[in-house]
Amino acid sequence: MDAPAVGAHHAPVRVLPHIKRLDQCFGDFLVRVTCPCGTSRHIEPEALARIAGRSVTLAALASRMRCSQCGKKVAEVVAVARPRPRGRK
Repeated sequence: MDAPAVGAHHAPVRVLPHIKRLDQCFGDFLVRVTCPCGTSRHIEPEALARIAGRSVTLAALASRMRCSQCGKKVAEVVAVARPRPRGRK
């Protein structure tokens, strides 16, 4: 029997393709930055807005992001939905 992949027990995060800038949807999303080397991070839009400005596009951010593992500046930057809390009543 094959072992499950790391993180397989987590639900997939929904990509929000309609969000193109940090100031859309009141910042109620996360920004996922993924490098071709496999490194992936979820970043609060407010943190990125302090560095790059609120009206910056995700495409412009992609050209500025540097991978913390391999150091390359090739990243996919997309908006993803915030995970919903589970098990609360």
